[in-house]
Amino acid sequence: MELKIFTELEKQSLFENAIDIVCEAGKITNSYFKQNLIIENKAKNSFNPVTIADRSAEKKIREMIEKLYPDDAIVGEEYGKKIGSTDFTWVIDPIDGTKAFITGIPTWGILLSLVRNSKPMMGVIYQPFTGELFWGGFGKAFKKINFKSDNPKSISVRECKNLANAVVATSSPTIQDQLFQTGLTEIMRLSKLDRYGLDCYAYAMLAEGYVDAVIEVGLQEYDIRAPEAVVLSSGGIVSNFDGSYPLTGGDVIASGDPRLHEEIVGILSKYTG
Repeated sequence: MELKIFTELEKQSLFENAIDIVCEAGKITNSYFKQNLIIENKAKNSFNPVTIADRSAEKKIREMIEKLYPDDAIVGEEYGKKIGSTDFTWVIDPIDGTKAFITGIPTWGILLSLVRNSKPMMGVIYQPFTGELFWGGFGKAFKKINFKSDNPKSISVRECKNLANAVVATSSPTIQDQLFQTGLTEIMRLSKLDRYGLDCYAYAMLAEGYVDAVIEVGLQEYDIRAPEAVVLSSGGIVSNFDGSYPLTGGDVIASGDPRLHEEIVGILSKYTG
C-alpha cells in the first residue's frame, strides 16, 4: 500500500490539532496541580502513582482524538489501546512524571505523538504550569511559551563532542539493574554536569540545546514517542543502548551530537552486552 504524502497544509493541521488537544488537557492537569489529591499506586512491588488528574486528562485527549480522527488507533498509559483501521496511532501520556506532579515540581508534562509504522511522525511535549510547549515533526521543531499569543521559535540541539563537555540527565542516580548502574555511574562521573528526575522536561531541554544527553531505562512506548519525535526533529539522535533504531520503549539514549552519542553507546555496551 502506498504511503500517504502529507501536504504542508495537512502537516500544519496535524500540529495545530495536537497542540489544541494537549492545551485542553493542560487546563485539567493545572486544576489539580499542587492540590491535595488521592494518590493510588498501580504497582505491587514499587511506587507507580496515578491520580484523577492523569485519568481525567487522558479521557479528554481520547475524546478529542476520536472526534477528529475516529479511524486511528490510540495507545494511552491509563486506558490502554483502541484498535484503529488506519496505519496511524496516537500515543498518549497524560502526565509524564506523575511523581513530580504529586510533589509540586513542574518537570512533568503532557505527551502526545502520532506514530506510523513504528516511527513517530510528530510529537508534542507540553508543560501547562509554565506554559512551555515544544513540538516537532517532519524535520522541524519549535517552542512556544504561551500557546495563544507567543510566536513559535525554531529550536535545535547543540554541538557537544564528548562527555567531558556534556550535561547528561537521567531519572535517578540508582536503579535495580546493576550492570546498567555501573555504566550509568561511569557516564555521570565523566560528564561535566549530571541532572536527575527531570522526566520529559529533560528531552525538551535537549531539543532546545540546554542538555546534551538523556539516558533512561525501562520506558514504555507512551514515555518516549513524543520526546523521540521532538528530539529527532530538532536534529538529535535517539536509540536503544546498542545504538539500534527504531524503538518502542525500553532502554533509551537521546543525544544532540553524534560524537557524544557514540561515546555513551560505547560505555554502556561494556556493561549491557
